[in-house]
Amino acid sequence: MPVSFACKPEDFGGLTPHQVELLYEPIILEVALKKVRTFPTYEDESQSCGYEATMPDLKALRFYVDRFAQVCDNERGGDTISALAVLQGSNGPHYVFGANRKDERGLARTEEYVRGLLDLVGRNPEELNPAALEKRTLWSILSFNLSRLREYLSYLAQAVKECEASCQRLDKDRDENPYQGVLSLKEHCTFKLDTTDETTGNKSSAISDCEKLIKMIHNLGQSNFNATISEMAKDGEITKSDTWCNLRHFLGRWLSYRRAALGIIEVSKRWPDLFREFEITMISSGSRLPNPILRSDLTSSIIVQHIIAEDKIEDTELKNAADGLPHLQIDNVIQDFYNSRKFRPLLHAEILVYEYLLKSGQAATESYWNRWNYIGSTLHGDKPFVRLSHGNLYRNWRFPEFQKNDNNENENQESDNHDEARDEILKRIAQRMREDVVRTLREKRIKWKARDSNTNSSAPEFLRSLVDTSTPMEDSDRESIASTIPEEDESLAVLEHSTGDMDLRDGDE
Repeated sequence: MPVSFACKPEDFGGLTPHQVELLYEPIILEVALKKVRTFPTYEDESQSCGYEATMPDLKALRFYVDRFAQVCDNERGGDTISALAVLQGSNGPHYVFGANRKDERGLARTEEYVRGLLDLVGRNPEELNPAALEKRTLWSILSFNLSRLREYLSYLAQAVKECEASCQRLDKDRDENPYQGVLSLKEHCTFKLDTTDETTGNKSSAISDCEKLIKMIHNLGQSNFNATISEMAKDGEITKSDTWCNLRHFLGRWLSYRRAALGIIEVSKRWPDLFREFEITMISSGSRLPNPILRSDLTSSIIVQHIIAEDKIEDTELKNAADGLPHLQIDNVIQDFYNSRKFRPLLHAEILVYEYLLKSGQAATESYWNRWNYIGSTLHGDKPFVRLSHGNLYRNWRFPEFQKNDNNENENQESDNHDEARDEILKRIAQRMREDVVRTLREKRIKWKARDSNTNSSAPEFLRSLVDTSTPMEDSDRESIASTIPEEDESLAVLEHSTGDMDLRDGDE
């Protein structure tokens, strides 16, 4: 017997039952379509953002903020995804950090790490020479990120193993690339990363092994490995190789830590004041909403009917396409979502930071360091903008909420204005999502990216131009779809571009 739940606005961050349906039903259907993989996919565009000394100031600041947030995201799975805004503090910069889902202990550990990293790079208290400072900075970053690196090591070793088998099948020469490079990688992937052993000697040995692997990957760029891996990956071809694309991806993930360390040091030379007399604020993570599927009998047909009714669509072809969805087992996926204990949308880190700035009266341009109103990436006009979308939209995403103060009429009026603006943004985002669903059903293909990380920026420099959309080994159950947002629509960009690179998989669901 179908069950419907009474939805109270206070349970869903102020959203009414109709708004919950409006926002999440298109997401649920797109995610289900991607999960059953019945439609072909095509890649979303990626942007390159490696640090260069010739970068304009604003672009360099964006790079710095992005990389600093990256090296604070120390665990896979989405909980530690971080966002950062740099404000003008009392005597220097004020770093404001937020994370998807870090507890107070995790926030305190992150603050200690950030303070130590800023102090190391800014003051260089031991007066290390440039090479030694680069090494110490990299070690500090690697030490904090060992949990994530342990998984990266496992996936890289698996990718190397599969590429070695590929070389053997193709009878490649062991003394030439790519076989030679693959064998060198194999030799450097044999160490173990035990994140439970915190003894100084073992931890230093683990970090040293990570550093050697990163150096080896960097050195590969000095050979013709870049050309051969591109050839093996067969970019842009129907016969594109997932095996070699996986290898390229994980080489990039490892090398991104070296690039982050060097980039942070270069930024300290450009703006020494960013590393002096700084303040740090760690924002407590937001709450999670209940599962937003409010009826137990929700199906793909019901969702499409709601979309057609909402937008008053008259399209026989669309209705025929919707009629075929139950045969794709999509309704089983939707039922799984209904039963999931982990389908509980959370406040993404970038929105968490922006909400904090609004509530604390620090969202104006003059509140930001050097008046660069920036959270993550990209700036237009007088609005604070965040890192450009990676092209994937996740179901575990929620709107911020604004609490009314019964004792303050002015604050209540401001809260009402915020609620009105939020409702308008919600309507327009939901409309874009419905358009995505309609496009998917009509074109029978899904726009998405297999990985949230900016492939161009995270890949080794010699592979930067190569964009991968193959299905990664570790993300085979990732639930994401693309949402198309025109850059010129600045009024929506703060929220619409803030889906971030969440990996909120449902584990044993």
